[in-house]
Amino acid sequence: MVARLQAGLDGHLQVQARLSGHRLLVRIEGDPLPEPDRLLEHLAPTLEAIAAVYGQRRVEIFAFPATEAIPEWHRQWEGQVQLNPDGPLYRAKQGDVEAIHYLLNYLLRQEGIQARIHLNRKLGLLQVNLQAAEAPDPTWAKDFMRRILTRLELVFLQRLRLSGQKLGSFFPTWSQEFDLKEASFWQAPPVRPPLRQDIPNSGLGENRQLPLTQAPESEAKESKAQPEPPSKTVVQGWENNPETHPSSPLH
Repeated sequence: MVARLQAGLDGHLQVQARLSGHRLLVRIEGDPLPEPDRLLEHLAPTLEAIAAVYGQRRVEIFAFPATEAIPEWHRQWEGQVQLNPDGPLYRAKQGDVEAIHYLLNYLLRQEGIQARIHLNRKLGLLQVNLQAAEAPDPTWAKDFMRRILTRLELVFLQRLRLSGQKLGSFFPTWSQEFDLKEASFWQAPPVRPPLRQDIPNSGLGENRQLPLTQAPESEAKESKAQPEPPSKTVVQGWENNPETHPSSPLH
């Protein structure tokens, strides 16, 4: 995101960006600073591209003179994104299984997670199985799917069956089912989990600052030394083998 913005600016200007809720906050620093309306006009194509990819339609830009702590000017930009009817996001919002499969795997690719999905429109049931070298953390996975489904607005969905699995394993490590009619599912967690320790702040925003694996290996060994009694909850796998959905083109 920062690279896109930097490419749209003159070379003497430096840019920083971060997500804050539904807003993208942009800090521009340099001397001399460009005239605000001219800069917004120049950045409009870049901001529209960011809105289409990241869903950030509200942008606030603060322009700081070099070495100054107070901005010289501040502007807001709000874009109206027209989705490409042939694009994966538009088709996913219509409930296209291949497009949903593509979007999930596209968003998870850098995290080393693979998603398998099965959609039963008649029952309003979406099954999502996330696989990685270590089973993804269930709290992280639930929040990830909450944000995805909020964006897709699939009104016909009633239930989500979510599971995490270690690559090469025959059965999920954990499985959860959520009633999407319950308001509690759509509530964001009150406190953000810590960053994954082996990855520094990537600057890619909310979707990249979440833990992926469960307890560290040392804790896992301790838990193995003192096994808990079997849970009464039956781990549920896929009731139907989902078809293999080929990746869809971006456009």
